[in-house]
Parts: sequence; structure tokens; C-alpha cells
Amino acid sequence: MKNAITFLMCSLCIITGIAQTDLIGNTIVPNRTPELKALYQQGKTLEENGTASEINANRLAIKNAWQAIDPNVAALYQPIVTNRLPETVENLPINGAFVPSKILERDGEGLIPEWGNDQLLRDDYVDGVDMDKDRISDNIYIGIYENLIEFGGTFDSIFIYRSQDGGLSFDEWKKVGVTAPMRKMQLITYDDSYLIAYLVTESKNLQAWRWDTNTGVFDAQVIASDVVDFGVGTNYPGVGTQRSFATYEKSDHNIYSARSTSGSFGFDWADENSLGIVGEQVEFAYGYLGGCYTTFIGFNSRSIRANVNTDYNDPASWGSNETVTDGASIESLNPTICAARKGIASDEVLIIASSRAAGSTDKFDGQAYRRENGAAYAPTGYVTTSAGYNIAHIDSWMQKVNNSEIMETSYVRDIIDNSDNDVNRSHRYDGTSFGPFEAVNDSDVDVFDGFASAVAETPDDNPCMAFAGTSAGGSFGYGLYFDAQNATASTEENNFLGFTFYPNPAHEILNLSATQTIDNVKIYSLLGQKVLETSPQQNKPSINISSITSGIYLMNVNIEGQSSIYRIIKQ
Repeated sequence: MKNAITFLMCSLCIITGIAQTDLIGNTIVPNRTPELKALYQQGKTLEENGTASEINANRLAIKNAWQAIDPNVAALYQPIVTNRLPETVENLPINGAFVPSKILERDGEGLIPEWGNDQLLRDDYVDGVDMDKDRISDNIYIGIYENLIEFGGTFDSIFIYRSQDGGLSFDEWKKVGVTAPMRKMQLITYDDSYLIAYLVTESKNLQAWRWDTNTGVFDAQVIASDVVDFGVGTNYPGVGTQRSFATYEKSDHNIYSARSTSGSFGFDWADENSLGIVGEQVEFAYGYLGGCYTTFIGFNSRSIRANVNTDYNDPASWGSNETVTDGASIESLNPTICAARKGIASDEVLIIASSRAAGSTDKFDGQAYRRENGAAYAPTGYVTTSAGYNIAHIDSWMQKVNNSEIMETSYVRDIIDNSDNDVNRSHRYDGTSFGPFEAVNDSDVDVFDGFASAVAETPDDNPCMAFAGTSAGGSFGYGLYFDAQNATASTEENNFLGFTFYPNPAHEILNLSATQTIDNVKIYSLLGQKVLETSPQQNKPSINISSITSGIYLMNVNIEGQSSIYRIIKQ
């Protein structure tokens, strides 16, 4: 006799006592046969040690096994066909131009001071930011987009900034136009081979925009249509078999899942499946050995909901939808989710959200919920702030290292009455608890509180953050900044013994002094552009810097084959 598990019925048992339900549909998945159990286990083995063709063959074998049991389940295994082209400039003659219903206005450029250790990467508007670091070369990528179409422009723009020296300097690596207004973007690195910007536009197209990080070659695909929000993650077995996984909200608020095809480097998405629930503010995290986790706010209940997939977003492997908080008593906003690199049986997953009593006008604190060893989520402390402040827009990041438990998180401390600057905070989870928070931005930075400040790590495993300042009127992000816990150490701790330079700031002449011969001096802008190079071949040279414009620069000094970097100011 077929022993069926109904997502609807299981979920109803969990949410007993909640007045409003988010559940829809009646998706039934039969229990797995011994053959299917063996195939799913084979899939985990292949994900770590197999080839792309072996992984894809395993997927088809699972589909065929389901076909013999229940054709309705087997039908879930199919490519996603949208018949849409990505909204690149090249496809404009086919897609047509997006015409906004109303032309908006910006409220004035932000004030851009010379802010200590915060590197200014962009002196213009920023409407969204994300960041990732590849696990092979340790290059750091920051992606931002600027909405221009709704302000009278022709295209929106994506800018990709890249650091190849651990965050000491960045160059504007790529810039592309988007022919519909951008709404969200998340970056995924495929080792040191590809960078993918997953994005959704006002046209409700979920897309993958991909660059070969060695050649710069660009390509793009539409993943799914009618999408309004998403969260994406990836495994990390090696670029040849690496895949991306996502959950996303469609315009009817139904939550779906899908995955890219092994060997397609983040493209060729398949196996779209409804989770049987309506929600919004969706996010996704990948753990290890197939563990996929999602969270979102229930569209009707306003509760934090969660679900887990045991097998790489396999459409027949979702569990029941878990209620993490009761929306009738707790108001939650913008949940983020992060998973340790452990298997399902020993997993450790955090959901963190802005939280306050439902129906109140109190401040928002930061509240975390932790899942351990496959158990239900339970509250754990994050940040409780004082009156007059909100904890807003929390972000999280996890390094791609097996068994790692260290999770980087960030949040914006929003001053409700705007009497002072909003600030960033870094808050690390060490596998057991959160340590003390750390201030990130310089004190005179007014951090934009309209979206999250992106968090990741530098090559020395210290937290770093990319974030936007605030426009003059306070309504938009203005200025892109980068800061890292190791920023001071990177430019000062590795100084040569006996080396000095003066004056700093300098107007025309910068004097250097060392105990050995100074072989070479290079000066770079904070965007990574070399503006001056000289080979003094003496130990007390004077360098004429009158030709470079005023600002903050990084000076690379080479002595007897060793280099050290110093921060200088040109007046």
C-alpha cells in the first residue's frame, strides 16, 4: 500500500493554533523505495567525486524510478522553459524598451568625505549591493546596480568591482546595461572560473548573468518567469560539477524551488517545484552534502516559515513547511538564512530577522533562530538594541570550507529619528554563539538603511563589508564603500623596519627613507588604477606626486624583493 506524505497535512499539524494559513495545493510525494534511497545516496557521492555527466545521469535515473511509482512526481523533473531572452542591451530589439509609468527624481548627491579606512569605490547612486569571494584565487567581487530607467535613463546599470589583493584595492572590472528596472541581485562565484549575478527585474524575469573571470566573456539566461523575489546559493565540489540552487516567490506569492544543471556553470535550470505555500521576503542557504534551506515570511500569517531539502533542491525532497515564529505575536522582517558546512544529520542553520511584538510601534531588535542536528528552529540571542534604534537589513555569508561553522553577519543600526548617522555592525557566529559586535564604518559615514550591507571575508578569514552611503535627502543609497577588519593591518602592520615617509598628507613632494635601497614605488588609486611608478634605486628618494589628483592612494614599496603597502593622502 502506498504510504503517502502530504505536504499540506504535515504543515497543518505544525501550525495548529495559527489563525491564518499560508498553505496552498495538495502535493503528495510517496515514500522512497529501496531503489530510490540507493539512487539518492549515490547522488551525494557523485556530487563530491563524480563528473557532471554522472550527476545528470543519476538525476534521470531518479526521475525514471519515480515514473514507475508515481508519474506525477516524475513530471516534476523537467527543464524550465520561459521562451524569454535576458534583458541585455543586445536583446533590446527583441524585448523592447521598458517604459516606466512615472519618472522619479533623486533627492541630491550624498556628502563624500575622505573617510579613514572606508574605501570609496563609487561616487554615485547605489540601489543594491552584494559581494562574494572565490575560494581558489581569493578574489573579492562586489556587485552593485543603479536604477536609471525610472529616473529618465535608457538602461539600468550593473557594476562589478574586483579586488585581487585581499581588499586593499579594487578596479571597476565590468559594467553592463539592463533594459528593465533592477529589483534584486545576488552574486555567486564558481571557483576562479565564473562570476554569476543572479537578478530579478520589474519585468519579473529571474536571470543569470555570467562572466568568465579569466577571459571576461559574458553570457546570460532567463531562469524563470513571473518572479518577484528570490534567494540563491551554491555547492562547491569544484567548478566542473558545481550547481546553483534557489527558492523564489512568484507574483501569486507561491514559493518555488529550482536548480541549475551540473556542468552548465550556473545555467540551464530545471526541476521547478512549488513548495505548496505562499510567502514573501524569501532567502536561501546551502549547507553541505545536499542540504538546502529556505526561509520566508508567510504571506497571510506573517510568521517566519522555513523548509529543508535533503537532496540538492530535488523536487521530491522537500520536507514540511515549519513555522519558526507566530506572526500573530511577533512581527518579523527581512529574514536571512545561513548554514554551516555540515550534513543534514549534524546541521547547524541560523535564521536572523528584525523582530518586535506584533501590532506595536516599538523598535526592531535582531532575533536569531537556530536549527541543530535536524531539530526544529529555536530562538537564540542576536542583538537587542536600546530605545531609538532599529536593527535592520541583516546579511549573512558562509565560507566554502567543509565542516566550517563560522558565519559572518552584518546589520544596519538605524537611528529612528535620524538625529545621527546610521552605522554598520559586524557580528560573527563561531559555531556556538555570537561574539561581541564590531563597528565597521567610520563615524562620519551615514550608512544607507534601505537595503543590507553585504558581508563576506577577506583571504585571511576576517570579515569585510560593502555598503552604500546615503543621499542628501536620505531616500537613496549614494557612494559605494568597502571596509575590512584587517584594513589597518594590511596597510600598516607589514611595514618595513626603519622605513618612513613624510609629509602625509603631501602636496607635491613625498619623501621616503629606508635602511636599504628602495627598488620600486607604485601608487594606486582606491579603484586599483596605477597612477604613478618610479624606481629610485636609493634609500632616501623624494617623489614628485604633483601630477596626481587630490585623494587617498595606496603606495606599494618594494625593497630587496619584498613589498609593503602604505596609505597616503595627496592634497
